[in-house]
Amino acid sequence: MGMIVKREGKHGDTFRAVVRRPKQKPVTKTFKKKALATAWMAKTESLINANDYREDEQSFGRLIDRYTKEIGAIKPFGRSKAHILGFLRDQLGHHKLKDLTAETLMAFALQRSATCCASTIKKDMMYIGVVLSTGENMWGAKPKFSEYRKCIDNCNRFGVIAASDERDRRVTDEELEEVLSYVQSSLPVRDWVAFSLATAMRVGEIGKLKWADLSKDGKSIIIRDRKHPRKKRDEVVPLVPAARDIISRQPIDPRNPSCIFPDNPKSITHAFRKGVARSGVEDLRYHDLRHEAISRLFELGFDSMVVATFSGHRDINMLRRYTHINASKVLKMLDERAEALAA
Repeated sequence: MGMIVKREGKHGDTFRAVVRRPKQKPVTKTFKKKALATAWMAKTESLINANDYREDEQSFGRLIDRYTKEIGAIKPFGRSKAHILGFLRDQLGHHKLKDLTAETLMAFALQRSATCCASTIKKDMMYIGVVLSTGENMWGAKPKFSEYRKCIDNCNRFGVIAASDERDRRVTDEELEEVLSYVQSSLPVRDWVAFSLATAMRVGEIGKLKWADLSKDGKSIIIRDRKHPRKKRDEVVPLVPAARDIISRQPIDPRNPSCIFPDNPKSITHAFRKGVARSGVEDLRYHDLRHEAISRLFELGFDSMVVATFSGHRDINMLRRYTHINASKVLKMLDERAEALAA
């Protein structure tokens, strides 16, 4: 399987070790001493026989392209994942897999840390690992996973990567009224905000609601292709009276007569963001309305399973991240229950 080729030169003899692999390019390396060549050849043959040889010449960019094409066809990517994969290809795609060492990956992570938070870098590193593992499991690639794991250990140790902070922003009615008073748009931002608070739906879900999916009595509606950890699916969700009232006053838009809320969700959130900036209300995002709505459902006394029916969560731990109940509200609930028991 291996051989040593001696070469005579002006500056002395060299020894080229050649290890041949079935249906693959030979692996070669040149040494000044035959003993070194022989030792390298023996070690390389041993690694190849154990399927542990990790000097893959293909580029990381090529692996990302294959992952995007073949895995994306099986399970289409969301906008965020597609963006991250494209960014990784631009930044690291020129490296061969054999050159993706802990040092190379750590340099990339540290460069990112100058402009990004630790949770963003953690996502980048996670997708690097996903592409590498998929390449090995499905297409026989040989990335240096020990180097990748070493980089991840270092990133964790030095705080370069970390889980995202749990956001606990609660929104008051007074703040929302202040923001809405500064919204300078003909779009029905006020109805969207009220509907978000009444349903805990994502803004994208609201934009896809169809008149045809509203139940005959108007008390429930189907959310098509709702976000799910494994596979998007259709879900029937209940509508509280406030949500039904908002739907009932929506006109049929001739430009898009099938949708209850036909305006572009991005335009709605942009108008809301502008209103926040003008109002001076600090640290408020449209997505905070979903947090607020879920917290209010809990404050009404609903348990996790009932709230999940509204929010669409399958993981109770994820639902907990969206829940921020004020201590004063909890105390008020306890007092009310104590008074009810006493009566």
